[in-house]
Amino acid sequence: MLLSALTIMSGATIAPALPAMQVHFADTPNAALLVKLALTILGIVIAVTAPLFGVLADRYGRRPVLLASLALYVVGGGSGLIAQSLGAVLLGRVVLGLAVAGTMTAAGALVNDLFSGAARGRFLSQQAAFNSFGGAVLLPLGGVLAAVGWRAPFALYLAAALLLPLLLRLPRGIPGDAPDPAAPAQAPRWGAITLVYALALGYMIVFYLMPAQGPFLLRALNANPGLTGLMLGSSTLMAAVTSLVFSRFAGRFDPRRLAGLGMLVVAVGWLLVFRAPGLGVVEAGLLVAGLGGGLIFPNLYAWLADLTPPAWRGRVTAGMSSAIFLGQFLSPLVLAAPAGHEAQGFAAGAALAAGMGVLLLILTAVFRRAEGLPQHA
Repeated sequence: MLLSALTIMSGATIAPALPAMQVHFADTPNAALLVKLALTILGIVIAVTAPLFGVLADRYGRRPVLLASLALYVVGGGSGLIAQSLGAVLLGRVVLGLAVAGTMTAAGALVNDLFSGAARGRFLSQQAAFNSFGGAVLLPLGGVLAAVGWRAPFALYLAAALLLPLLLRLPRGIPGDAPDPAAPAQAPRWGAITLVYALALGYMIVFYLMPAQGPFLLRALNANPGLTGLMLGSSTLMAAVTSLVFSRFAGRFDPRRLAGLGMLVVAVGWLLVFRAPGLGVVEAGLLVAGLGGGLIFPNLYAWLADLTPPAWRGRVTAGMSSAIFLGQFLSPLVLAAPAGHEAQGFAAGAALAAGMGVLLLILTAVFRRAEGLPQHA
């Protein structure tokens, strides 16, 4: 669970500092775009390198990959404290992206090694809640530190070093329930897995409107960095509460249907943000979006785990990591909003989330008929 918090920490920590960073590097050509890329460049790095870490985790075990990745996390994350140019900041973020790719992939595979069935669903929901609680703490803390200076939030990455002694106590992580070598090899269900990847990518494009574009919208509405951090953190706090409550019911409902419903609720939240005349309605929209967001990833991951044979867990989890962070990278490019019209991106995000939600609900009904399952669950 602590490792899962490192994923959202990679971006959330510096999100409130982006406007101040843009001012500091104002003389750098294309500073406005490059500063946003400092948040989202992790996505393209993870999307490209996660499959490699998946192969390494399946071949050598989860723990060696986690140890190496965490060391990179501390070095790459903390580099912003001493970087003297925007290019150096971006280089440090590339190193951090490598670290997150390894951490997320190996940790996700380890969860699938240790849990199965309803217990896996409960843990994934609890893990999502822990991740969101981390964002609820780190976004406001990042806002407080950003008020001191744009470099200050980078110091939080050094705290990841405290996890190194705990990693040494983890099992090596080779799947204990791997199939008998004499038994016929199980093949992943690549059609359904690709659909899960596509939904995860689309949702991250929608979700990352909050940390990538939210600070600029809130600044336009006269919110200071501290208030920006609190407001963005409130959305992840709501997602955490949703995931925690849902963990009590994991395994009782179709994860595909719940993920679709979550998408529709997120669409309502972003529509509120788009239409908001002031900070109060923006906050309401952020809370509604968090309510829906808390249902999406636990259920997508539970669905993916059901589709994955044990021997493929590292590689299939790596594909999910690639999809998620490719969406993170693409978000400010696909849903870009011109200066002075920062809310427009949220309108497009609402439309995309609603479309994915409706599609998933329709496909769920089709799948259940094909599987011969009752329609009420």
